This record gives sequence, C-alpha cells and structure tokens, in this order.
Amino acid sequence: MKHGSKPGPGYYLAFILIGPLTYLAHEFGHWAGGEAVGVDMWMSLNKAGPVAGSLPGAFEALIIAASGPVVTLIIAVLAYIMAAARRSLFAYGILYFQFMFRLAAGGITLAGNHPNDEAAVGVMLGIGPYVLTLGVSLVLLAMTWDIARRLRPGLLANIAGYALSSLVITGFVLGDGLLRGADLRLL
Repeated sequence: MKHGSKPGPGYYLAFILIGPLTYLAHEFGHWAGGEAVGVDMWMSLNKAGPVAGSLPGAFEALIIAASGPVVTLIIAVLAYIMAAARRSLFAYGILYFQFMFRLAAGGITLAGNHPNDEAAVGVMLGIGPYVLTLGVSLVLLAMTWDIARRLRPGLLANIAGYALSSLVITGFVLGDGLLRGADLRLL
C-alpha cells in the first residue's frame, strides 16, 4: 500500500482562501449569467438574483440558475486536472471544497428546506428537483474520490477539509444573512 502525500499549509489555504473565492465565483456566475441575458442583477455573499421589478423570462431564469453551478463545475474540473497532473494537494483542496459546497446545498434541497440551484434548473427542465442535485454531487464526489485515491492525503486531512469547508460555507450563509439584514449588497 502506497503512503500518501502529507498535506502542508497550501492544502489548508485552499479551504481558507480559495474556498471563499470560489464560493464568490459561483455567486458571480449567477450575476454574470443574468447580466449576459439582459437581466439587471444584484449579488450578495450567498445569493444573486434579478433586481426588484426586473422579471426574467423562462430562458433567462434558467440561465441565471444554471450559471452558478456551471462555474463551480468548471472550477472543479480545472482543480481535478491540476491535482491529477501535478499531484497537487492544493488543487485537491479546491476540488474537495467544490464537492462539499454543492453537497451542502444539495442536502438543503433533499431536506426539503429550500431548492438549490441544480434543483431549480431540474424543475425548469421538467426532470424534477433531485436528478441534477444528485447528479452534480455524484460527479463531484467521483472526481474528489479519484484524486483522494491517487494522492492519499489521509483521513485527518479529509476530516480537516470537511471542517474547514463547513466553516467557510456556514460563514457565507450566516454572513449573508447579516449583510442582507442590514440591506447591504455587494453589487
């Protein structure tokens, strides 16, 4: 059995620094998708949507909902390629965060509390809320699992990744609630 790579500071920085940046990139994807199809958009830490009074049509709503997950999947694929090609635990940390980010959002959907982006797109496409929610999470799991199998960062590193991902995600959700409560928006 081959011993794994020992995670260094870069692995943990992937969660602490890059995790928040990719979270914002996801929300920026929603904003940019809407703006690209002519919808006046706003963005906060954890949400993006049409400005009040700007009602998108069905096509525009689909683009807005899908744009965030598409950005996240692009980030995940690039991190996967970099982790595989360079045996980079830093890139593995970025990939792991993308998986945890969409898994957490999917969990909220499956709990019935609030449909995530993939669920909204699935409903708009007529395939229901769970197909894309589970599909995206499973694709991200497969990529993360494959790189973990190759790099073998160890159980402790994965537990730390889970904890750091959870902290970043929770911070964004709670921070967004505080900012939105104060009616502050980023864009």
